[in-house]
Amino acid sequence: LTRQLSLLSPALALAPAHAGCDPADRARDDGGGDSGGDSRGDGDADADGDGDGDALPPRECELPEVECAEGEHPLYGLCVAGSERVTVAAGTFDMGAPSGDEFPAHTVNISEFVLDATEVTNEHFQACVDAGCCDPPTYDGSYSGRQPYFGNGDFARYPVVFVTWQHARDFCGGQGGRLATEAEWAYAARGSDGRYYPWGSEDPNDSRAHYDEARDGDTAEVARHSEGNSPFGAEDMAGNVWEWVADWYSASYYNESPADDPQGPDSGAARVARGGSFGSAATEILSFYRASFHPQESFSNTGFRCAW
Repeated sequence: LTRQLSLLSPALALAPAHAGCDPADRARDDGGGDSGGDSRGDGDADADGDGDGDALPPRECELPEVECAEGEHPLYGLCVAGSERVTVAAGTFDMGAPSGDEFPAHTVNISEFVLDATEVTNEHFQACVDAGCCDPPTYDGSYSGRQPYFGNGDFARYPVVFVTWQHARDFCGGQGGRLATEAEWAYAARGSDGRYYPWGSEDPNDSRAHYDEARDGDTAEVARHSEGNSPFGAEDMAGNVWEWVADWYSASYYNESPADDPQGPDSGAARVARGGSFGSAATEILSFYRASFHPQESFSNTGFRCAW
């Protein structure tokens, strides 16, 4: 496993590449980034065996009152256009791949749900922090050293980074949402026709995805690669930042996954992340590719989106 992490600054901490090694080893070997978590809890593996990883439920907070126009959604005092969410129609697809960590391919049925059209932005996460519903990111910077990054108007429409799994759960839960399951995320990215990438099976390029810039790249503004949209209209599901999903990681789960709306293993040492990032190779932004990180870790190339 190549972790691609810097010992000099947390701003240079990239999440590790593929989840091909033992997730327990990854959970033990921080190696870089920021493993400090947030002030609410550690999100560690399931100490009491109840399947929730001892993660705290989304905190209770008083949401700011706001009147939004028809077709808009309130979000921590902001009004968000309806177009910033997409409906993922119910369907059936083949999840996984013929080999590797994604083996075996298996048929999964997914119920209809709603998904953020883009990764959660700095602007939206700042609103959650201002409302007292979220802790700030663990580090205010980005991979190339842009500081400040979070809370900086120049990067308002860029994906929030340096967020732990608990950060993501707090944000989504505080507005009545949740993290998508791994199966939901994969279906929203891949559709029912077995495509390799969200846009199809053609090779990625700069018009379809923000990727393959491990040396001198950084996050990009969301919704700038519409040629790479998924079958349901979700954007940036390949590249830009890895995205936390709800599931615990298990290398064997695909062998035992139920056919209908799988929820992932009951417990584990690491949480699944999907989609790859600006530093990922083309093989790491495939729609079936999976990675896993300790839920308390945060990186300069890892964010999330919410589901309902």
